Amino acid sequence: MRGSARRTPRQLEKIISVFGPTRARRLLWRERWGDRSRVSLEYRGRRHFLRLNTTDPLVWFSVFLQEDYGAPLPFEPRVILDAGAYTGLSAIYLTNRYPQAEIIAVEPDPANFRLLKRNVASCRRIRPIQAALWFEDAELMLYTRPEGHWASSVHAFGLGPRHTGPSRAVAAMCVETLKARFGLERIDLLKIDIEGAEKELFEHSSGWIDEVGAIFIETHDRLRPGCSQAVAAATDGFDQTVVAPMTTLLVNRCRRGA
Repeated sequence: MRGSARRTPRQLEKIISVFGPTRARRLLWRERWGDRSRVSLEYRGRRHFLRLNTTDPLVWFSVFLQEDYGAPLPFEPRVILDAGAYTGLSAIYLTNRYPQAEIIAVEPDPANFRLLKRNVASCRRIRPIQAALWFEDAELMLYTRPEGHWASSVHAFGLGPRHTGPSRAVAAMCVETLKARFGLERIDLLKIDIEGAEKELFEHSSGWIDEVGAIFIETHDRLRPGCSQAVAAATDGFDQTVVAPMTTLLVNRCRRGA
């Protein structure tokens, strides 16, 4: 397949759901034999740019068709922090759903971030930040795993996983720094999909967790054992609801009815 990985049956099913049978057939042909560069998809008045032969179409499916972040909140968020923003698709979904909210979209992977900036260029309420979300300001190592673009993970120097792809140094910022940079008093909605770094983040969250209204989170115990335990310990004052196959919604009891 000209160096590209074969799609699993589940991936093929999702791609057909996203693009429809005819266009999916053309795109999969391009993945295998032709141009494997970007493709654009217009949805609800916005043009989204995806990379062929990557996890982009699957993320698009999860965000816009499966609506992983569509569960109703008991309040209207005005400040959203999207950590692990990937190529900006979740930030676009959230700005469509909450048009008055300011969204800080944080993504460390350079290739993902370049496409994020292109995807959100017309969304004036989305602020892209190229960094990893971490428990302190630091320089980390970003590792690329075989699962693809959505699976890049950050680790402290010398503590990275074995059997990964290329690595590179990236900047990391903590919640307190982001709040100070943008003059934020609180974070109404925190979306977390950071491939295991949630363990360290929530182990050191006592200074800001009470100021968060709700959290959409995917935990990654398969990558770093103890992720779910760290999140549960830090969010004892939150109600928990599973809202998608891999996504949980946590709502701060103090913000219900706010």
